[in-house]
Amino acid sequence: MLAQAWKAPVRSPAPLCHDSIHAFEFDDNHPFMQTLITVLAMAAYAVAAIGPSGQNLRRLQLTAGIGGAVLHGGLLLTPLLSGSGIHLGLAAAASLVTWQSAVMLLLFAAREPVGGLARWVFSAAVVGLAIDWLVPGDSPPVVLDSWLLTAHVACSALAYGVLTLAAMQAITLWSRNRRLHEHPGPQTRLGGVPLQTMERILFQMIGLGFALLTLSLASGLVVTRNVIEQHLAHKLVFTVVAWAVFAALLVGRWQLGWRGRTAIRWMGTGYAVLGLAYFGSKWVLESLMHTHWG
Repeated sequence: MLAQAWKAPVRSPAPLCHDSIHAFEFDDNHPFMQTLITVLAMAAYAVAAIGPSGQNLRRLQLTAGIGGAVLHGGLLLTPLLSGSGIHLGLAAAASLVTWQSAVMLLLFAAREPVGGLARWVFSAAVVGLAIDWLVPGDSPPVVLDSWLLTAHVACSALAYGVLTLAAMQAITLWSRNRRLHEHPGPQTRLGGVPLQTMERILFQMIGLGFALLTLSLASGLVVTRNVIEQHLAHKLVFTVVAWAVFAALLVGRWQLGWRGRTAIRWMGTGYAVLGLAYFGSKWVLESLMHTHWG
């Protein structure tokens, strides 16, 4: 018996095959990795959000914000790079928009005093991640099978992200304006950023967002086959209205010198209509009509 046991073939360890290597990669089939990366990204954003408010991002805020954005982007873009398509349901879209806002804040922070927005933007990114994690929805993935469709989705996401950042800047400007009128004096400065500088940054964001929204509309008209059959009529109408509002705001700023409360009201109106264009129409389609775009 001992001899037979001794002569029994010894199994060599199985080679590390291609599938086992991919078992460690993040994808939808490995919820533990998805959860771990989500929690790490939320923690990084939280660190960036609770930092002191000032003209510029502190070193810890900048490092944590970049780390959170990298992890967040990995969660969003890995399925796209693997060829399985990108999910654009309500929860995924909220996560995507807040990620774009965080990325744009970090880019603006390289040259503009936007530190006062960090608390709002990074907190919104935490909320966007949490929503996508807890209630991901069942919207089918969109396969980007052409460069034009890829450009359209990218421009749309960037436009929403930049204009979301502009909306937060408008809220900050409104709060700063109100406090300045109630209690005049240098102590009412928000992070020490002058009012004129805040308005200049706001219109930089609006201008960039408007340009991206224009590209999104133009590319969308090319890639759309049938507006009615693809259930895109309401989205298109609201997007065009929002585009017209932002165009009027920029013309009013350039020709009439709009600023302060007038600019904030127009900005709020345009952003609300833009929110209806995507989130409103998508909610009606998916929750009430049980269908999807496309």
